[in-house]
Amino acid sequence: MPNRVRVNLANPAELLELPGIGPEQARAILKFRAEHGPIQDAKQLAAILRAWPVAETIWDRVAFDPADSTAPEAPGA
Repeated sequence: MPNRVRVNLANPAELLELPGIGPEQARAILKFRAEHGPIQDAKQLAAILRAWPVAETIWDRVAFDPADSTAPEAPGA
């Protein structure tokens, strides 16, 4: 099974590994993260990507780990 992509920590190249995600979708994800913070769940990601058809297989590959608490430099880590 392919690795899951941590959508809240992924760089543009890693986002492109997701099924059906191209440069425009990756930019939309990055823009949302910059403006609103971490993506909480599949429903929120679907809303971000609503302008494009999304492959059903994407949901098996996405992880929604919070960005802040998983960073090694986070306080208390």
